[in-house]
Amino acid sequence: MTKYLSLLLLILFEICFSQVKINNKSTANADTKYFLGTWVFIEKNYKEDSVTKIYPLQKCIKNYTLLFEKENNNLFLTKNYVTGKDCSIKSSSGKIPITITESNFYYLDLDIKKVEYYTKLTKNRFSIRYNDILNGKIREINDIYERK
Repeated sequence: MTKYLSLLLLILFEICFSQVKINNKSTANADTKYFLGTWVFIEKNYKEDSVTKIYPLQKCIKNYTLLFEKENNNLFLTKNYVTGKDCSIKSSSGKIPITITESNFYYLDLDIKKVEYYTKLTKNRFSIRYNDILNGKIREINDIYERK
């Protein structure tokens, strides 16, 4: 009798565990579809004394883009930057393999594993959250991107 009970519990555990895997995979797939395409950097904001403030961006920074592409079931990120006096110097990271989860995406950047935490704001906007020193204080910063 205990063998049957143990076997039954084991089967139930396997069924539940496989359902969790299926749900996680479908969520990750939906997140992947959300990001596909080109995103333009539009705003940097932070909180100071519970008030959200917008950090002024230089003209060239507004031309930064993130490009998410899918090739042969692999996902890639390309970061495009613009610098120079008249924003004429363009550079690109090249295609970087990337993995997207429910709340972050991660990739290798010069042999360093980078984890970017994101929040979906709307269908066409998301933000990347990180901590950095801004105006002499450590703050949580949100870089906001909009679908092009």
